[in-house]
Amino acid sequence: MTEPPHPAVTLYQTDLAQTPLPEILVTIHRYKVPGTIECRRGEEMKRVFLDRGQIIFATSNRVEDSLGDKLLREGKLTRDQYDESGRRMRTTGKRQGVTLIEMHALEPKDLFVALRAQIQEIVWSLFAWQDGTVIFTPGRDKHLEFIKIDIPIPQAIMQGVRRMPDARVLVSRLGTKTTLLERTANDAVDLALAADEGVLLEHVDGRTPLVDLIATPPLGSADNARILYGFFALQLVAIRQPVRVQIKTESGKHGR
Repeated sequence: MTEPPHPAVTLYQTDLAQTPLPEILVTIHRYKVPGTIECRRGEEMKRVFLDRGQIIFATSNRVEDSLGDKLLREGKLTRDQYDESGRRMRTTGKRQGVTLIEMHALEPKDLFVALRAQIQEIVWSLFAWQDGTVIFTPGRDKHLEFIKIDIPIPQAIMQGVRRMPDARVLVSRLGTKTTLLERTANDAVDLALAADEGVLLEHVDGRTPLVDLIATPPLGSADNARILYGFFALQLVAIRQPVRVQIKTESGKHGR
């Protein structure tokens, strides 16, 4: 049975210079629509595959991101094995993981571990991009790799924000030094906070200025800024709006 496209999301396109990746992921995650995020920066292109609110796979056109290059860098593959796997792939059209298993250069039990690490590295690298075009296309890819992983999008965001290079840009999206952040009613679903993240979230009380939250120990200000932005993107915290008070004057008019 073919799933009909979600009525609220048919195609989403933006630029990372305008909308950081965490906010893009949250927008897509809201509807839990299966699909593919394609990120392009010059000749570089990476894809992240989503399903049921999870990141299930990722690909890159950079040779350095390939499974073989990763294993070679880690000393888990010899240069001869690497070269031979490349020759066989060009002849058979098979994936490198399958080829390495057929060559007995990689044990089947180690393939999932290696692929998961490779996929995570591709995903984490995208959080460091400060520019580039992002296009989301709904729909499941029937030709996807047979091995899939499951990383909840909220968890990926909290791990990814720590890899974002410019904390000052993230702070600017939160407000000014005196901005007050408050907790929302949203629960941290699919999110296991690290101890330092939990400490910081507890300090968000609607009374502590942003500049003081950023200075909260045990982490440094740049790390705190990234984590607070992650909470903001996930809508666990929000900017506290000033309370408007109406005062009835003697003339019967209301003031603020």
